[in-house]
Amino acid sequence: MDPLSPIASIIAILQLSAKVLAYLNDVKDASKGQAQCAIEASNVHNLLTNLRFRLEEGHAYQPWFNAVQALAVEHGPLDQFKQALETLQAKMTNGGRLKNTLVWKFKKEEVDAILAQIERLKTLTEIALQMDHL
Repeated sequence: MDPLSPIASIIAILQLSAKVLAYLNDVKDASKGQAQCAIEASNVHNLLTNLRFRLEEGHAYQPWFNAVQALAVEHGPLDQFKQALETLQAKMTNGGRLKNTLVWKFKKEEVDAILAQIERLKTLTEIALQMDHL
């Protein structure tokens, strides 16, 4: 796999997470779920920023690099991060534009499912990053 492929995926997710964070910060009359989503989107953004710079500084021959590349396979963790963030973004936008009055439209179950998925993916990503230290 091309070493730039994971980096390109990470950059795309970082851009999406920044948009989602901006939307979440503009929500009016938001519930506790909005705050949880904002915190998780921020955590994902920070984690993937760390991963991006580790990849840019690392070398493809290092053992941990293979673990990170496994995150970038089709339908893998990076794709799933992107999908979760796109789900959040789709609820908050209308054709790519922020709705005029952004109101929190998620049910608690929807938020809980997305947050649980993001948490699992964060754990996989953190494990890949920790392999750098082994």
